[in-house]
Amino acid sequence: MLPLRYKWFWLGSGLLGLLAILGLALLPMRAPIPVSEGDKLLHMLAFAFLTVWFLGMVRDGKLLRLLVGLVLYALLIELLQSFFPYRSADPWDVVADLAGIAAGWLLASVGLRHWCGRLEALFGAGPS
Repeated sequence: MLPLRYKWFWLGSGLLGLLAILGLALLPMRAPIPVSEGDKLLHMLAFAFLTVWFLGMVRDGKLLRLLVGLVLYALLIELLQSFFPYRSADPWDVVADLAGIAAGWLLASVGLRHWCGRLEALFGAGPS
């Protein structure tokens, strides 16, 4: 991890995001998404957000490990969904997750990488 003053806040918030996404993925859907293939769009956006979030705090040498971890997390969600009668595992959801990871990595590589450190510096909170 980068030497961040509030690294536990950034990491804890990211872990809460992972838990929230898992919870949403396993709960029954109350209403259909009113957009064609809207669930795939939500998958993509969620994983793009997670990728940018965690790339904001990890060192460059940990990039591959983080990306592999997110791919495994996407596969875990689909595996867990297969155990719930009101959910189903869909390989296209994993494809949407992978597209989100790729989009997040692209966003990070064009300027959003290490955003946590830049945000801390902007507010005068350098590394502890």
